[in-house]
Amino acid sequence: MNHRIHQALSVAAALLAFAVAACTNLTLEPKSTATDANIFSDPGTYKAFIARVYAGLAVSGQQGPAGNADIRGIDEGFSQYLRLFWEHEELPTDEAIIGWGDVGLPEMNTQQWAVSNGFVGAMYYRIYFQVGMANEFLRQTTDAKLDSRGNVGAALRADIKQYRAEARFLRALSYWHGIDMFGDIPLITEADLVGVVPQPSTRTNVYDFIVSELNAIIPDLPPPGLGTYGRASAPAAQMLLAHAYLNASVYTGTAHYAEALTAAQAVIAGPYSIDPSYRHLFLADNNTSPEIIFPVIQDGVHTQTWGGVTFLVHASCGGSMRDTTYGISGCWWGLRLKPEAFNRYASGDQRAASFFRGTAPDTQSVAIPQVGTFTDRSNRRWITSTRCGSARMAIRVR
Repeated sequence: MNHRIHQALSVAAALLAFAVAACTNLTLEPKSTATDANIFSDPGTYKAFIARVYAGLAVSGQQGPAGNADIRGIDEGFSQYLRLFWEHEELPTDEAIIGWGDVGLPEMNTQQWAVSNGFVGAMYYRIYFQVGMANEFLRQTTDAKLDSRGNVGAALRADIKQYRAEARFLRALSYWHGIDMFGDIPLITEADLVGVVPQPSTRTNVYDFIVSELNAIIPDLPPPGLGTYGRASAPAAQMLLAHAYLNASVYTGTAHYAEALTAAQAVIAGPYSIDPSYRHLFLADNNTSPEIIFPVIQDGVHTQTWGGVTFLVHASCGGSMRDTTYGISGCWWGLRLKPEAFNRYASGDQRAASFFRGTAPDTQSVAIPQVGTFTDRSNRRWITSTRCGSARMAIRVR
């Protein structure tokens, strides 16, 4: 995230502060001194606002890495969006494991979490925090609202049209995470009144909404390229559609494999291609990779957080690994690759060289006889998810 977006976040923070107190209490009426009558007197606020919606995937509060959280009642350090998403996607599978004993975390390794699990609850809150920000952006950017303010010219209106499509993409992305992880969830849009307790919906209804939204916004999304790097593009929407269609039989009971293939082919048609260097996907300069479609941009200055890639890189370092070898300060001794995943690499597969095995006498085994013993594993030199780069998380060509 560059400095311009960092400045934008401070502007948008005033408008969005009202959402913080109400996020875990849907019966509490939001309160804020900022109103659309004063905050949008600056036309630059629209760009600031959409930047803040994007930033909700990368940061956990207004200050970073902690101290002024977006959501009250959950630990800001562990509750960053990408950190939670990665844990929910990887830890219950045969890919990764974490050896920390924080309350609720060991159960993620073994699919034994309960409804009271703090990590599961925090993911749910993050999803709806994103949905809430996207909905409010859409409420504040209708033609009627723009007309009433009288300070939005034709060029800015064209930009706002794109911003609205991007907000709908980000909302659809979080709703996809919601139905994928939680099944039946409430469906809340900009048409719903703020402060009204949302009613439950069905997984099928939310799936239909996601598909409808993505198909509708494709023509209005910015084109892919260096000038729009970090923003949702038409191929990003097609890729998200492909993911949704691919799992439609689970979400709705009806398969949509043909639609998934069509959406994926639209992405493959360009301008993306498989990166010839597998390792490049996980390096800090992977913004030059031809493979990454939709990145969540992070850096060490403007997007400081205990989640995201900070978590992925530090937590997968420990034992005889030296933090300076990987350009970090301090290892967290946490994430490991499960043997079921490591053994999937065929003999001679060069990607296996990306796993740290150590040297005698400090070798590290593939087997994990003790979850809490960090050296009982083959740890990933970079990180253990094919979705995450060392500077960015991304939807990528597969």
